[in-house]
Amino acid sequence: MTLPQLVTISPRATSFTAVCRACARAMHEPGWTGATFAGRLDLDLESGVFLCRHGHEVHVERERAAAERRATEAA
Repeated sequence: MTLPQLVTISPRATSFTAVCRACARAMHEPGWTGATFAGRLDLDLESGVFLCRHGHEVHVERERAAAERRATEAA
């Protein structure tokens, strides 16, 4: 089972570039190139789910949302 990919961005960021871990692992296979992808998360959104260029899901959330989620999980 593959763990969900999670990227955390700063509270005021609206765009980001990230590495897809699944693509980075697969880059050793013929035909796979480019493990990075770019996205945009509007300021009114705390999180989103993005697809890299090869279709892998990457969850993106703002730092404050990540901190709140960790606090809830620890409780």
